[in-house]
Amino acid sequence: MSILSDDSLEFAKKHITKFYDSDFFPRAFEFDALWHSWDEVKKELSSKNIAKHWVTSPKTLTSMKPKGGFRVVQQLDPLDTIVYTALAYSIADEVENARIPKDQHVACSYRIDLDEGSLFAEGNGFGEFTAQSEKLANEKEYVLATDITDFYNQIYLHRLNNAIEYADSSLKPIGDDIEGFLSRLNGKASQGVPVGPAASIIMSEAVMMDIDEFLINKGVFHTRYVDDFRIFSNSKEQLLSVLEDLTLYLYENHRLTLSGDKTKIIETEKYVSEILHNHYELERVDIFHTLEIFNPYSGEHEEIEVPIENEEELADEQISLLAEKVLERKILDLGLSRALLRKAKSYKTPSLAEIIFENFDFFTPVINDVCLYLSAITNADFVDQWKNELIALTQTASMNRDLVRIWFEWYLSNNLDLLKVTPLKQFIFLGPNIISQSQAAIVSKNLAWVRDKKADLYTVGAWERRSILRATQILPSDEREHWLKLTETTSPIMIDRWVAKWVREAL
Repeated sequence: MSILSDDSLEFAKKHITKFYDSDFFPRAFEFDALWHSWDEVKKELSSKNIAKHWVTSPKTLTSMKPKGGFRVVQQLDPLDTIVYTALAYSIADEVENARIPKDQHVACSYRIDLDEGSLFAEGNGFGEFTAQSEKLANEKEYVLATDITDFYNQIYLHRLNNAIEYADSSLKPIGDDIEGFLSRLNGKASQGVPVGPAASIIMSEAVMMDIDEFLINKGVFHTRYVDDFRIFSNSKEQLLSVLEDLTLYLYENHRLTLSGDKTKIIETEKYVSEILHNHYELERVDIFHTLEIFNPYSGEHEEIEVPIENEEELADEQISLLAEKVLERKILDLGLSRALLRKAKSYKTPSLAEIIFENFDFFTPVINDVCLYLSAITNADFVDQWKNELIALTQTASMNRDLVRIWFEWYLSNNLDLLKVTPLKQFIFLGPNIISQSQAAIVSKNLAWVRDKKADLYTVGAWERRSILRATQILPSDEREHWLKLTETTSPIMIDRWVAKWVREAL
């Protein structure tokens, strides 16, 4: 058993401040409260062995995939996020040193480099992966393309522990603690790392180390991006044998399986022309300057830098042109759509809003960027122009998707002009989400809501309870002080005490 070091906790604070805790959920306000009492928080987290840290079940929802279906994503309790990030920091350098060296272009994804709160070197390695794939394709006749099914959710925690010890035998105690922490996070299940926190990327790359070595030992050339393999040879039969051996090795040693739908052996000439150099990819590269991205939360190669002439005079028609390119495709391109939304957000370009409203369902796989963009351009005039469309969105089937609704409610609850529109206000306050209602109550100074919810403080969940505590900032000072001091001194839950103290002293 081990204890978190001051360095690891300070790194966790810097990382979470810079990158937030999950790319899939709105930012958790609780971190502001924890930073306010940071010395106390650190003392608490470093006062006992990691194995004795109380782990809370994470917030678990589904995120829509562009090609259909869903994947499970999670947001950890804020204290668990700090612990998990600190644990990742504690093994990061040793894991990187044990990986196949970067200059061999085998393990391309997310090379680890601890610097100013970042866990990774600049870029995510996808450009290197595609470049190495093309290089090897020009040298060999056949390529085996495959990936692991539901990789993050299937990682066997004991094998993760073994991988950490393999990286450095002195890490055995911390490896035991990471296995125990993740098992408690999973409700004692022995499989799965959470999809969302950047720390999970460190864990996944540790698991991949022996798999890369296995393929090298087979005498073939390969390159890898996360769990996506490209294996090259001049012999189709050799690749078939490698596929058979890899399938067995993954099952026997990791309890992992390869995706049958995504596994194929094809001629490299066909691979280059139909996959690397297909019409859409060439057009993509022509429009966008680089595929190199840094998104340490979702594990996707999503964000693309968009070069537009005369950026200081960005015109609506240029954004519209990019939007047309996104809509031309039957399946949402995550990279193009995120780049489009983030560039439009940066320049507060309102013309994209109409396209979003007309194609809202199509853009739901990037609902977070949709709502961040809308938030950036929303003012009284925008609300007056588009309120009917916004009201109509609240009545669509998309709002049956929990994550879509959470983000849309986040957008509405953070803007007073939106909350002045009665149907939008009712969408928040007549809905089930206390967290959104709390934010809306703060923004609109809805004193009655706060007083009404005070009695529910210990009958709701942890996230909801902290949201109610936060909303007490709008109470009259004597009422607020009395209630918060009572919580601060009597609550058995430390994070509730810190939230109460933060509201009382800082808000």
